[in-house]
Amino acid sequence: MNIAKSSPFPISASLLFRLAWLYLLLPLFLFALWWLRLQVGIPLILLLALAMVSLWRAPSHVRLEMSAGGVLGGSLLGIAWVLLSGVGGYAFQNWDHHWRNAVFHDLIDYSWPVCYAATGRGCVQMLVYYIGYWLPAAWVGKRGGWEMANAALFLWTWVGVLLAAALVALRLRWPLWKAMFLLIFFSGMDALGVLLFPQAYPTLWPPIQHLEIWAGSLQYSSFTTALFWVFNQALPAWIGLGLLVNGDEKLPLLLLWALMFFFAPLPALGMLPFLVVQWLEAGRSARGFSWKRLLFSQLTLPNLVGFLIGMITFSYFSINTAAQNRAFQAIPPLLLLRFFLLEGGALWMLLGKSRLGDPRWWLVGILLLLLPFYKVGSANDFVMRASIPSLFFLMIWSGEELFRATGWRRALLVLILGIGMLTPLYEINRSIYRSLSFYLSPPKNATAQDLEPIRHLTLDMLPEADPASLVADRIRSLVNVEDKLSRNFLANPQKTFFYRFLMREKRVW
Repeated sequence: MNIAKSSPFPISASLLFRLAWLYLLLPLFLFALWWLRLQVGIPLILLLALAMVSLWRAPSHVRLEMSAGGVLGGSLLGIAWVLLSGVGGYAFQNWDHHWRNAVFHDLIDYSWPVCYAATGRGCVQMLVYYIGYWLPAAWVGKRGGWEMANAALFLWTWVGVLLAAALVALRLRWPLWKAMFLLIFFSGMDALGVLLFPQAYPTLWPPIQHLEIWAGSLQYSSFTTALFWVFNQALPAWIGLGLLVNGDEKLPLLLLWALMFFFAPLPALGMLPFLVVQWLEAGRSARGFSWKRLLFSQLTLPNLVGFLIGMITFSYFSINTAAQNRAFQAIPPLLLLRFFLLEGGALWMLLGKSRLGDPRWWLVGILLLLLPFYKVGSANDFVMRASIPSLFFLMIWSGEELFRATGWRRALLVLILGIGMLTPLYEINRSIYRSLSFYLSPPKNATAQDLEPIRHLTLDMLPEADPASLVADRIRSLVNVEDKLSRNFLANPQKTFFYRFLMREKRVW
């Protein structure tokens, strides 16, 4: 299938899929080698290698054909986007980077698995978090130091962004630069929420505020917001979703979900219903639905490996008890209606005319309506991260509809997407403004005490607050933090299945 016959650079979809799988599997190789006992890790590594060979051989006759200008434009957009996200520490970092930098520091400075305290019986406090995204860059940092690690993290993130955009381009049959533009600027209509329901913060002026919180703790983050705040969860999810929307009945769904769970458990939960739909569709054929075809469609080596990965990952995450704080929460009906309509509901309804026969369209609407009622941990992270798959499907459908819709439907679609663009623009503006402010006029009142590691991090600071440093790196290490949010990262592994049977013996240094 040729996309553009005049394009001089045909790229096989098979190559793109291989690179995406390799990107997702590489951190797991490192985890298996350094976190697991040899008698567990080595067999898992061999199985991962066999699964990779199986995926590598999977043929695809689809070709993504790109022009040199499209590739260059997409690459430069990706570099600018990652640069302004703060990844690598070359531009302003938002508040959440304090925690992500602390995890990154400890992965570099401590031996693996990261243990902070031990007794004669072994490790009694260790890092338990979805650390997979940092492992390749942290491995580089162990040999080259903090600056080299950040350069590697920047490069790793840029490659991930290119892969995600290329998978979107493959699905939409778009040039790479257009797909990258869509990723950067797709968002809900937060600006309209700020305008119609004004409050002390955020406001539309100055244009550097964090518009996402117009509905309080409820938030469906734009993709730019996700990259700027929680890149370690967003990027693997986008790549996994890119594989999903381009996959056929042979796509190893269990392996894909297990990898998503390893990198980002909350987006993985939001992705699960879509995987079930894709699996059920595998039971259909020209002769009707077949339960036998359905049951045997996913009995493959990659999915067997996926099952093992899922079990090991679950046993690792279960060490941390913070996620066990789960509850349903009441949402005022009027607030829920406002939030749903402005954060994707209006767009979802507009796209419904051409999607009524697709069960994924119904899933997106149901999930966007119900996700706010469920809460995990001390904040509403579940709402923000489990919504990533639903928003990804909305983005893909919007891209398809842009050149298919006509008349008032197309005009309304452009209007909704145009209002949504303001949210990522505000995030980008803040990064440019704060970065230039720091480089052109470094803070003169910053003292050595201002830059010392802290034991407690307050939540009341504004995202656009004047930084004492360009990077959000006040914690440095989780070992001495006295903050309730630190419970999201630390746990006592004693008496857990992972520690007793799977984890390699640990020393502290």
